[in-house]
Amino acid sequence: MPEAFFVALLFTFISEIADKTQLVILGLALRYKAYFQVFIGALLAHSFMDGIAILLGYFFSFQIQTNILKIIVGISFVLLGAYGLVKPYIKKSKKKHETTEGKSPFAVSFITVLLSEFGDKTQVSSGLLAAKYLLPFHIFIGAFTALALVIGLNVFIGAKVAEKLPAKTIKVATSVLFILFGIINLLA
Repeated sequence: MPEAFFVALLFTFISEIADKTQLVILGLALRYKAYFQVFIGALLAHSFMDGIAILLGYFFSFQIQTNILKIIVGISFVLLGAYGLVKPYIKKSKKKHETTEGKSPFAVSFITVLLSEFGDKTQVSSGLLAAKYLLPFHIFIGAFTALALVIGLNVFIGAKVAEKLPAKTIKVATSVLFILFGIINLLA
């Protein structure tokens, strides 16, 4: 039983260290500077997607085809990144517009990570581990612990970086990360 937990913990931790989703989470932490909200939103979304994969792996030994979804997600991220780069140059009318930016870092983090995790290697591997070990709870707790560690390190490293960078640099870096994520998603 402990073996399943430790295998899931180690495998998830290693595979998430330099994952594209972690770059997106870092970008969100830099942009919003609401580290706890970004951390919780990203962790819950990751855990939700891995939980589904673990249940499916446990019950069905699945393999999901996600080519069309990967294209949609990739294009969406490229467009979001491009919009972030041109947004400062778009003329604003005198009428004050409500914006969601900065209002709900939790929701933005949750939705962004949820979309980016469809068919991700960690999700697939969690499902396969559940199918192999037939211990879905142990696999989930191992993966959840690893995700909490990786996302926590990522968000709080982002916090230290954010303290030293000007806001404009953070916005440009975040937009570029979104574009890179989109391109990687399209090419993968």
